[in-house]
Amino acid sequence: ATAELKRAQIGWVEPDFSKWTKTLWTLRDNYYPGDVGFDPLGLKPEDPKAFANMQTRELQNGRLAMLGVAGMCAQEIVNHRTI
Repeated sequence: ATAELKRAQIGWVEPDFSKWTKTLWTLRDNYYPGDVGFDPLGLKPEDPKAFANMQTRELQNGRLAMLGVAGMCAQEIVNHRTI
C-alpha cells in the first residue's frame, strides 16, 4: 500500500476541490507511467528512446515468462504429474 501511495503522489496532480473537474484524475505532465524513480543500480537510460526500447524488452520478457508458466500449468493438468 505504501508503494502505491508513493506512485500516486509522484504521478497524479493533487486535486483542487474548487476546480475539481480540471484536476481530478489528471496526471502530471512530467510523469511517465511506471517510472517512479526507483533505479538503485543506475540502469535506466537517460535517452527517452533507449528507455522506451528497454521498457518494451521488459514487457516482452514478462509476457514470455507468463506463457512459460501457462505451459507448465497446462502440462500438469494434462498428465496429472507435478513438475
